[in-house]
Amino acid sequence: MTSPDNRWFSRAIANRFWAQFFGRGLVEPIDDMRDTSPAGNEPLLTALARYTAEQKFDLKQVIRAITNSQVYQLSSTPNPSNEKDDQNFSHAALKSISAELLLDAICQATGRPEGFPLLPVGTRAIQAWDNRMPHYFLQVFGRPLRTTVCECERINEPSVAQVLHLMNSPEIQAKISHPRGRVRQIIKANNKSDSTVEELYLATYSRLPNDAERSAAVAYIESAGTGQRARAAEDLLWTLMNTTEFLFNH
Repeated sequence: MTSPDNRWFSRAIANRFWAQFFGRGLVEPIDDMRDTSPAGNEPLLTALARYTAEQKFDLKQVIRAITNSQVYQLSSTPNPSNEKDDQNFSHAALKSISAELLLDAICQATGRPEGFPLLPVGTRAIQAWDNRMPHYFLQVFGRPLRTTVCECERINEPSVAQVLHLMNSPEIQAKISHPRGRVRQIIKANNKSDSTVEELYLATYSRLPNDAERSAAVAYIESAGTGQRARAAEDLLWTLMNTTEFLFNH
């Protein structure tokens, strides 16, 4: 299968990894790899497939090549000349992260792991191998049951159920307000609203807040009073986790 002469395997691997990072394959649908289904950018797919084979299918090298490319590092903010382009990768496309990665991100942001039946504490959703394991969050956010080999089985489109779950889920609220969760640990460690805001932004966005964000968040926490700072910080964390910056790859 991994023979250098097997062009279809290297093309399929290259196309799938491109789709993973850009939200759209060079051949679409990504399962439809045949002569009569040409790539949107044939020279690019040919070059990436050749590079994949030359690296002896070392997928870390493929990932490194894609993520170091100029096209991957383009801004998701379009300009007037490419704002309607959704095929030529002229700007980064907003891409919702998968159900498993989103659940792991929520656990990371709140500092509380998810519990899965028959799996060790701390197991990440991306590591849970049994897709038939009942889990409401993963089901709502489109995790496939793997009853077919078609990539189309995974549902990536947003839904009202997803929005309502993020806003009202008692499970998410329990993670946010847990006594050993991130918010309570931050509040216990320091009394400075500015530091609290910084740590919550780093936990969710992996960046510091800008001046406007910092000012608004600090004012909200301080307006809650000394006895309610933890509750205000919980509200801030929940708000950050309901934004497109947290829910989408940019």
